[in-house]
Amino acid sequence: MLDPCIVACNAMLDAFGRNGEMGSALFLLNCMIEKDVVSWTSVINGFLRSKQFAKGIWGFEKMIGFSVKPNEATYVNVLSCCANLEERSGFYLGRQIHGYICRNEVVMTVFMGTSLVDFYGKKGHLEIAFRVFNQMLDRHVCTWNAMISSFACNGREKEALDLFEKMKAEGPCPNEVTFVAVLTACARTKRVEFGSELFQSMQCRYGIVPIIEHYGCMVDLLGRAGLLTQATEFVNAMPFRPDTSVLGALLGACKIHGAFELGNEVGRRLLELQPRHCGLYVALSTMNADKERWDLAADLRKAMVEAGIKKVSGYSFIDSL
Repeated sequence: MLDPCIVACNAMLDAFGRNGEMGSALFLLNCMIEKDVVSWTSVINGFLRSKQFAKGIWGFEKMIGFSVKPNEATYVNVLSCCANLEERSGFYLGRQIHGYICRNEVVMTVFMGTSLVDFYGKKGHLEIAFRVFNQMLDRHVCTWNAMISSFACNGREKEALDLFEKMKAEGPCPNEVTFVAVLTACARTKRVEFGSELFQSMQCRYGIVPIIEHYGCMVDLLGRAGLLTQATEFVNAMPFRPDTSVLGALLGACKIHGAFELGNEVGRRLLELQPRHCGLYVALSTMNADKERWDLAADLRKAMVEAGIKKVSGYSFIDSL
């Protein structure tokens, strides 16, 4: 029977983690005489939620040090920390955890396998990701999504689209996340007709109502292909107000194709949404300078200084969207 005290403390740890109060969570954890797998997993999940990935991995290492056996949720959370840790050590640590799973003959569940596919995909090791994917006997829609996204985001768009076709033939029904990944692959290969057909099929064939991410993918697709008029009309016809990701995709296309006037118009709309975004001021100023519109470029730099906004070294507005 579970100790009521541990159950109560675990509930508090979970609440602290969900609210980003990791200082309080660690204080409570240190005060607990007994800590079970739920205690440690709640803390690891809290660090993951607050994007403190290195600390999440630290929590896993401390847990192993106390000889507490991880469960499925523990592995999923710590692998997500490794996948999102930008430092090179993230891949090394994730590989170690994969090895730990194999050495301890842990049963590979769907969600653990999916986390491994996502981890290797985000780190760019697609062959290992695909090997794990193929070794899985049971694959849910999230598993297919993880592999398709891995291909789409690592320059292997054709393989992403091929896997999508295989998913339709023998896998689960695609969902919203699937179409974000597939439309991303279409955008990066400028497959306008195929991408447009997929977008239209979402609701009529699969009953999926497109959300802002899908519209952003379509704007990116049209913009990369140089169809700026269609992209602008698409934005204006959206059933909701475009957000920074949608307008950012359009601005990026304007920069690529030299659409100076449209770029400034889109930039003004973005400034209304993010008036203190340093990267946006820099992007617009650079775009105007490239067209030798020194007056507008200078005005933007001046507005940036007057607003007390400092340029962050090496910062790109488009990459931040």
